[in-house]
Amino acid sequence: MKDIILIIPYFGQWPVWFDAFLSSVVKNPTIHWLCPTNCPIPKTHPENITFLPTTLSTLNTKVNTIVSANVPLTPRKFCDLKPAYGDIFYDEIRDYDYWGFCDLDIVWGDIRQFITPRVLDEYDIISSRKEAISGHFTLFRNTNYIQELYKKLPNYKTLFEHPKFQWTDEVALTNYLKNNQELKVYWPKILCNQERGRDSHQDYYLDRWQWQDGKMINTKTNKEVMYLHFINWKRTMRYCEVDYSNLPSHFFISYNGIHVKRHSSGHHVLNNIKNVFNGYWVKEKRRIRKLKLKSLIKRGKNKLRKVL
Repeated sequence: MKDIILIIPYFGQWPVWFDAFLSSVVKNPTIHWLCPTNCPIPKTHPENITFLPTTLSTLNTKVNTIVSANVPLTPRKFCDLKPAYGDIFYDEIRDYDYWGFCDLDIVWGDIRQFITPRVLDEYDIISSRKEAISGHFTLFRNTNYIQELYKKLPNYKTLFEHPKFQWTDEVALTNYLKNNQELKVYWPKILCNQERGRDSHQDYYLDRWQWQDGKMINTKTNKEVMYLHFINWKRTMRYCEVDYSNLPSHFFISYNGIHVKRHSSGHHVLNNIKNVFNGYWVKEKRRIRKLKLKSLIKRGKNKLRKVL
């Protein structure tokens, strides 16, 4: 069996769903996680997750030395550094067959069911997104060449040194791999939750996902996914009834929290009505319309200036 380690730096405070995350980690005992952090180390946690106590400034110094750039490191800026994790954390990943990166706004299903021995044997890079590198789950074969692959990205130092997030992981690396096909990349389909052809983003559902003994199941379709990435539920999630020290056999994930029992039918009716008028996709349409209107106004002003 190929050894896999996922790297996930996290700074600040543990999120409300952290115990659910840990509960899903322990059910993947053949996968290891490395978490550099300044957060308090949990008294009880899975054996397959290693917490690396550090500070942002200490890690920033290490990063700058290894990538030969002056990185303005922030929790968000880590996303640009993800392709360089194999180089930055070489001492921690040197004995693994594959290293990778992921996010913390995730509850894991059965990873090995989707990342099979055949896939690991045949491919150098494995992504959970279709024909694109996934910032929330990508694996890399642990070779010296791939550890330093980020150095081949056009203007990688400029991307690293920019004060704002530059999408180095999902855009720059994807473009490079599509233009330079010397490595075998596995990205035929979306392996996590998807809706309307997009991964991760979803409406504000109740009880839509059930974690059952290490499996992540869509309660509407009864289909299993490798993990749930609730990227647009982070701000709406208010509570978590899961306690890692008293691991439940199952729990449900809703947009507003993680819980052991289902919501009532009345709650579902009211929530469905709310989604019709103020659901996630409704808000997205409003946001896009506003952006288009702003762009139209800006173009109009520019044309007017030229005339005047």
